[in-house]
Amino acid sequence: MIKIENLEKVYKTEEVETTALNGINLHVKEGEFVSIMGPSGCGKSTLLNVMGLLDKPESGSYKFIDTELLTLN
Repeated sequence: MIKIENLEKVYKTEEVETTALNGINLHVKEGEFVSIMGPSGCGKSTLLNVMGLLDKPESGSYKFIDTELLTLN
């Protein structure tokens, strides 16, 4: 099972902060199929990068089965 709660990702530069994900919740049970759809720039790739552990969010929880993945080294 995948369980994402209150995920937030912000991209920061010296001049501006851009919120890419804000308060994302996603629960996927074993055997379910999920499609992530939306317009360009809405955060689909950012969400998948966080789920693939390629990027780290500012806050939130991401569990696979019962393991919190965001605290792994």
